[in-house]
Amino acid sequence: MKKILFMLLLIAQTMIYSQDKIVIDGNFEDWIDIPIAVKDSADNVHDTDGYPEGGQPSKFIDYSDVDLLEVKFANDDSTLYGYMKATGIIGRTSADSLGDAKNGRYYFIFTIDVDENDTTGYPLREGGYWPDSKGYDMNMEVEFYQGAFNTGHYLNHEYISEADYNANWENDLAQGIVRLAPGTYDWYSQWVMFADSTYVPVSDRGPVYQGIITIAVSEDGHEAEMAAPFWGFLKTPEGENIIDVNRHIIVSASLEASGELSEEAIKLGYTPGSKSVWGSNTAEPFRYFVKSSTVDVENDKGILPETVVLNQNYPNPFNPTTMISFSLPQTMNVNIVVYNSLGQKVKELVNGTMAAGNHTVEMNGSDLTSGIFTEFPLPDILKQ
Repeated sequence: MKKILFMLLLIAQTMIYSQDKIVIDGNFEDWIDIPIAVKDSADNVHDTDGYPEGGQPSKFIDYSDVDLLEVKFANDDSTLYGYMKATGIIGRTSADSLGDAKNGRYYFIFTIDVDENDTTGYPLREGGYWPDSKGYDMNMEVEFYQGAFNTGHYLNHEYISEADYNANWENDLAQGIVRLAPGTYDWYSQWVMFADSTYVPVSDRGPVYQGIITIAVSEDGHEAEMAAPFWGFLKTPEGENIIDVNRHIIVSASLEASGELSEEAIKLGYTPGSKSVWGSNTAEPFRYFVKSSTVDVENDKGILPETVVLNQNYPNPFNPTTMISFSLPQTMNVNIVVYNSLGQKVKELVNGTMAAGNHTVEMNGSDLTSGIFTEFPLPDILKQ
């Protein structure tokens, strides 16, 4: 019987997750041990004029204040926390102190796909954000206006048209619900929530309302952190919390602002503060697990391993089935793929999210030539 050497590859991609208490005070020491969710390249700020599906913005501009470099995300049992680092000064806008200058706006945004469903919410492209991603339902967001923190608010992007918006937004907000439905960027409800459970609908450049969403910026302006309590995201019509522990969400972080003080405006010869050159920078979205402080870190076979462990399959040789066992230290995206000695993919056994713990999968090789399976690390696979 001809023997063929197969190679077994397990790829385990760590999920971004955290469970930490962050204090919104502007000193950022409590973020040191929080893993970086995503890094973004410098000098990739773009205009906000929109672009076709599958395309990219029409123009990239010089605007260091919205040049996003790094994103972190965390939570405790009641609050989401977001952190961003920028090349320039976060929240910097023109204001009346410049005389006849136009009052500028600046947005610190985390937009969230709360149900991992691309058919609800809206695609980032519709708002001019790039890179594009679909299914974003809600924002936790801060607006700076006239040179200062103006509002910390929540947004709901579940309205598909002006008629849909006009017919439902006031009633939805009054009931404290968010209908997870298809939406568009142009029609959304936006509110500031207060600690006594009252709220006020707001629009851009509205009166100053500072509710339960808080923000702090570093002394040099290059870092900022915000907090958004879960309950401000409201509930589904069925009474479930929109944001809660032990759930996955997808997060996209953006810095966006009018550019009266941007390098692009200066380059075009505009008088400081006189004309706007809008700029935006969005990092790659990331999947985040809202971890509970009560999550059990043990399984039925003892303490979880510190790293991914992939065991030799058994039996080996086999005919026609063999068992493959592995252990995960935390919730991960797992891909188990079988390759032959030529580096050709012959079977995919697992592709998806799996919880921390010990796992076993069965491989049926009745459609393959019998052989001996062995494990090779990813670098060896890539060299084939």
